[in-house]
Amino acid sequence: MRDRAMQALYLLALEPVSETVADRNSYGFRPWRSTADAIEQCFVNLSRKHSAEWVLEGDIKGCFDNISHDWLLANVPMDKQVLKMWLKAGFMESRKLYPSEAGTPQGGIISPVLANLALDGLEKCWNPILGGKIPKPATRPKLTMCDTPMISLLLPSQKSC
Repeated sequence: MRDRAMQALYLLALEPVSETVADRNSYGFRPWRSTADAIEQCFVNLSRKHSAEWVLEGDIKGCFDNISHDWLLANVPMDKQVLKMWLKAGFMESRKLYPSEAGTPQGGIISPVLANLALDGLEKCWNPILGGKIPKPATRPKLTMCDTPMISLLLPSQKSC
């Protein structure tokens, strides 16, 4: 119980920080954003005259279970000793303790914000596809990202030969 209360206190401090660096089109596990907001964003992007014609959906398998502890410790702006204790606490199953080498605390209320911090910058990964710079609208590929717990990408139509 004490651990959850401590996570709640850190969440109150960390969530506003994560919101300042969050990707613009990220909707998963964020305050004041919902699945309905992500659907609206997809609708807006698909309803234009020259919109993308395909939607690619993907799921990051085991996202919470596989986030690097080293990355979190190096990049999350909070007390590193406290964070390390949460990350290394492990989990119990059938009265047996299993250590945790990666991932966020299972069932921890701070886990979603830690995952969002790890995923922030995903939109910038698309810069190489856009040639490093965002071209003028007339020549820009029809590519938009809308991140939810399952990532959806709006991609250009693929013409078959």
